[in-house]
Amino acid sequence: MARYRLRLFLDAGAGVCLWSQDEASKARFGYAVETESLGLPADLAEDVLRLIRDYDEGFNWNDPGAADDDGSRTAFGYEADAPYRDRILALLPRLRAALGPDFEIESSFED
Repeated sequence: MARYRLRLFLDAGAGVCLWSQDEASKARFGYAVETESLGLPADLAEDVLRLIRDYDEGFNWNDPGAADDDGSRTAFGYEADAPYRDRILALLPRLRAALGPDFEIESSFED
């Protein structure tokens, strides 16, 4: 059984994408889990931080609810065609492998 439960969730401007889901995780990492606190390999940590940066850069911070030029709203959630879904689905197994069996990572991006 996993010792720590985390959830991968993108929250614009938060600077993290992993959130503690149980008391053991909160005691060790706090609620918002800093990527640096996980001891990930450098390339994986950089991919996580790049995802967070790219996600944040997708927002118009002056008008976050603004529509795109064609009048549609940009999908940033868990829609089937959400812009970061493929990247997250590729990142999840790498995170799970790097963190090992002591960690469980949940995500709404998985079917």
